[in-house]
Amino acid sequence: MKFWGKCIPILAGAALVFAVSAAPVLAQATGTITGTVADQETGQTLESAQVYIPALNIGGLSNNQGRFLILNVPTGSHELTTEIIGYTSGTQTITVTAGQTTIVEVGLRGTALRLQELIVTGVAGATPRIKLPFTVEHLDFEDMPIPAPSADGLLQAQVAGVKVQSGSGKPGDAAQIMLRGPTSIAKSNSPLVIIDGVITDNTMADIDALDVESVEIVKGAAAASLYGSRASNGVINIRTRRGAGLRVDQSRMTVRNEYGKSDLVNSIALTKYHPYALDAQGNFIDSDGNFVDYDDPYNSGDPMLADGGTPDTAFQDNAYPGKLYDQIDLFFNPGDAYVNYIAVEGRSGSTNYRASFSNSAEQGVMAGNDGFDRRTFRVNLDHQVRDNFSIALNTYYAKSHQDEVSGSVFYSLTFMGPHINLAARNPNDMECKLAEKMGGCLLINPDPHANTGNPLYSIENRDYNDDRQRFMASVDSRWSPASWFDLEANYSVDRYDFHRLNIIPLNYAQTQLGPGQPITRDPGSLHRYNSVSNDINASITASFNRAFGDLTTRTKLRYLLEDQHGENYSVTGQNFTVGNVFVLDNTEPGQTTASSSLSDVIAQGYFFISALDYQGKYMGDFLVRRDGSSLFGPKERWQTYFRASAAWRIAQESWWPIDFIDEFKLRYSVGTAGGRPSFSNQYETYSVSGGIISPNTLGNTQLKPELSTEQEFGLEMLLYGKFMITAAYVENKIEDQLINVPLPGYAGFRSQWQNAGTLESNTYEGSIEAAIIDSPNMGWSSRINFDRTRQEITYLNRPAYRTGSTYVREGEALGTFYGDRWSRSCADLAAGTDCSMFQANDDGYMVYVGAGNSYTDGIAKGLWGTSGANGEKWGRPIKMKDPDTGSPFLFLGVAVPDYNLNWSNTIRRGNLQLNVLFDGEFGADKYNATRQWAARDWRSGETDQYGKEDGLKKPVAYYSDLYNIFADNDHYVEDGTYIKLRELGLRYTLDSELLERLGGGGMGLESMAVSITGRNVFTWTDYQGYDPEVGGIIGTEDYYQYPNFRMLTAVLELVF
Repeated sequence: MKFWGKCIPILAGAALVFAVSAAPVLAQATGTITGTVADQETGQTLESAQVYIPALNIGGLSNNQGRFLILNVPTGSHELTTEIIGYTSGTQTITVTAGQTTIVEVGLRGTALRLQELIVTGVAGATPRIKLPFTVEHLDFEDMPIPAPSADGLLQAQVAGVKVQSGSGKPGDAAQIMLRGPTSIAKSNSPLVIIDGVITDNTMADIDALDVESVEIVKGAAAASLYGSRASNGVINIRTRRGAGLRVDQSRMTVRNEYGKSDLVNSIALTKYHPYALDAQGNFIDSDGNFVDYDDPYNSGDPMLADGGTPDTAFQDNAYPGKLYDQIDLFFNPGDAYVNYIAVEGRSGSTNYRASFSNSAEQGVMAGNDGFDRRTFRVNLDHQVRDNFSIALNTYYAKSHQDEVSGSVFYSLTFMGPHINLAARNPNDMECKLAEKMGGCLLINPDPHANTGNPLYSIENRDYNDDRQRFMASVDSRWSPASWFDLEANYSVDRYDFHRLNIIPLNYAQTQLGPGQPITRDPGSLHRYNSVSNDINASITASFNRAFGDLTTRTKLRYLLEDQHGENYSVTGQNFTVGNVFVLDNTEPGQTTASSSLSDVIAQGYFFISALDYQGKYMGDFLVRRDGSSLFGPKERWQTYFRASAAWRIAQESWWPIDFIDEFKLRYSVGTAGGRPSFSNQYETYSVSGGIISPNTLGNTQLKPELSTEQEFGLEMLLYGKFMITAAYVENKIEDQLINVPLPGYAGFRSQWQNAGTLESNTYEGSIEAAIIDSPNMGWSSRINFDRTRQEITYLNRPAYRTGSTYVREGEALGTFYGDRWSRSCADLAAGTDCSMFQANDDGYMVYVGAGNSYTDGIAKGLWGTSGANGEKWGRPIKMKDPDTGSPFLFLGVAVPDYNLNWSNTIRRGNLQLNVLFDGEFGADKYNATRQWAARDWRSGETDQYGKEDGLKKPVAYYSDLYNIFADNDHYVEDGTYIKLRELGLRYTLDSELLERLGGGGMGLESMAVSITGRNVFTWTDYQGYDPEVGGIIGTEDYYQYPNFRMLTAVLELVF
């Protein structure tokens, strides 16, 4: 022991000397690996990628700039593997030299699911989609392979919870957009739109879809809180193409030409028969058997109804003498459509640029109507002034012309008899535009029984035009004095100029009672309306992005200033002195009326947002925003909004046990956003008539924006690396609804805008994205979207009221129909009714039949036109009454669908690509007022009884009952369920290699593509109107809107 005791100090000292001397040797036996992980196609850096050496079990994660660092790697050659969700893994051999740093640039190929795409809307900083703690949908232009005429159409049927409805097919009209169901009872439900940083309230129909690079959709208040008092309906952020992704001194030119035809897909049923008596020669006769000229009732009188001469016993099953015409075919005519588009983009030094021009026209499907044409010009520039300072410029100009058409022409068409030739000319009338060319004017009243004019006459002779000009520009600058700090400034302007011109020319025909009768003519009028809005936004933003070990933070502070100016005027002049001089000076003095208005809105906003990311597994953010606006009442000038959210990527935990589930994320968010009042809502308003000033609306100094509070629970899963499943449940409560409340007489005003309601909703939405086949030569990606929203007005501090066909009252869903109901069972009849005397007919309605009879015995037993002991009309429908109140005002249906479902597919084989998009709406009730109006004069196709068995025939009075003097009733509430083949496209691309073999390389062609596309190709539905996608996005009433139509086009695209 003594020996070892003496030796231990010596051995310890020797060991220490050895360790110190060996340390440099050990250090020199290892090295460092660093580098960047990026998308090999786009160059986008990828954060939270796992970069590791499997054989050594060492590695690291890439940071928010895509950089990674691996220390103390043994020298020699190693297999370095990089993996990240949404990309194919990559492996490469690297060599590590002792004491040196090996730099590796890793490029990964994205899968069809693209889970790492960066989201920039509603967040503290650009964030990979997989790490979001709330819902923001991202669509690239490639996700929308069949460009719509304008940007709003790009979103149709692409995303769960996003409803895009073309309530009118009129060329140039913007689609209506609603995110996650309605949020406002009386105000707009349209989302806020941002285009290249320009915040706008104006139409998206002016924006060329071919300029769009990507769209991000923030569906609810929880995610949209960043945008404060303008975001309760959600946010749509559009980014346009910028010439990025090109090499230095590379340029590219794209030329695209598209031509196609539009045609009406469906029709409506109009009558082909009549109920009048005819003699043996087929002539119309009166009650004395005398000849009646049916087309000249003014001079000849009206014909007698057949089968007894009363509507109770007359059946519409007699054929018209002579030639018949298909009025729908005469009125609607396939129209042309084309798009010419050219874009030049490139990179010169530190500048990216892209300029584009488009010229497009869409005639639509109405004979004699020019439809819509538009020209656009865009220039986008990005310039890197220094390494840490850049500027971006975006400019856009659009000019469009729309040949308007009034709904009255569709109304008039409904009442034209099938024996009438709408295109017939009157050679004795030369007072119209085309009289000399066509040999006379169109007949103004070709069907004197219609009580309305010729719709073609109105289209041909009346000018009704809208012209729009749109200028948008924004300047963005970014200064990065440090790698973790950015300072950004934005200035943007959106100017919208709208002009309407409506001319009724001198001697425009109004009525003609019959052939040979004098024509009543209009002295003519001119109406001009012009509105200009000029919106300016400016902001300054400070961003802080720091990494503290495994914790990454993104923080942003912003100040925003908004200045909105609007003005409009309207002037009408009556009675032209001379024809064809359409100026106000040519109208009669004293017959001119004019009005005008001005509005100015100032708003300010501040927000703070901070997002945290720990180890790429635990995410959260917090936001607070303070908004002030002159639109709020003086006592409510400033409002506060907030958001808090969190997410946990459980599948990234080391203990996660399920190998085939690559991603499993739970998330929760809660947030608030607002909906602003209109300009005039807080002020007193008055009307002037006959020199008398009358008070209308009482001002409200305490008016504040609607407040939406939303909670979202979400789940995201990736299965087998191929199937991405997203599901969300959302609860939304929108308080302080802006309602125009009627006031008692003693108030001195008719009404006042108040915060007087609450709307609550819940939404289920989900999607499945599948990369079924994903290889370089073949691919098949598919996506199914589902959403269902239920909502209810839980508080309404005013009496119930009607808007269109819908009824607004507490306890009901927004979009509820009320009116008369027809009895369908014994339970619907009055208490004490002897049900043996009634029977349900083939329409499903309870009708009086009497003892021992069936509803089919009307003709056989001569029962039509008879009555029961209590006055019941035989065979006629019977109205229901509420058993408790006795009221006939009953529930009819709800316009909001039970659910929406759409399915998109992209199939690629080599250079050939097929795109198919189905879109379905299920369970929505539609009120078909077009069909109801047609029943007024027995012009509806269902009035025709020809070809029916006698037992099923019904007299015209039966349909007059159902017409119900145009009062709402359930006979015209139809199931609006539909499935549409929304888009169909086939595209073949000739790449540079193929073009070289074909001899086209010498022309400088980089690629050439030929495609055939279809929009609104086919609709499966039981709805009896032109199209079930009709009317408003909530109150879907079919009331003579321009029908949606199909468009088939061929496209040639050249890239130089």
